[in-house]
Amino acid sequence: MMMQKNIAAIATLTSTLFVIQARPIQAVPVTYDFTVEVTQGSLAGNTFIGSFRYDDEIVKGVGTEEIGVADGLMVNMTFFGQDYTEKADTGYPEYPKLILEDGLIQRLDFWIEPGERVVWWGQPGWKVELFPRNNLPGILDCR
Repeated sequence: MMMQKNIAAIATLTSTLFVIQARPIQAVPVTYDFTVEVTQGSLAGNTFIGSFRYDDEIVKGVGTEEIGVADGLMVNMTFFGQDYTEKADTGYPEYPKLILEDGLIQRLDFWIEPGERVVWWGQPGWKVELFPRNNLPGILDCR
């Protein structure tokens, strides 16, 4: 009788462990809102807003990493009252890219103007502030 209980307990434990291990790990969308205050140059005095979203499973947290459109990066930025998404980037679909160093966001490479691509994020005269959004189920879209 004791042997049957032990076998039943082992079978229950084994099936429970199988169920726990069989659950797939799901990516969690990470969304940041940002503001860009221009303090120098021809756009001085203007403030622009935007957001971007990516799945956390993409980030390894070691060294320099780039997350692009092919990885699921979504971008939205309001520039002079006009909304622009990742598809408006002059280098789409290779750009935009989110650049991280050791898992920390360094800059968003997003460019919508014709001509030479310029790195503006975090440069003198371009004050960028990031605001992590509460990434709750049902609030997934950065637009």
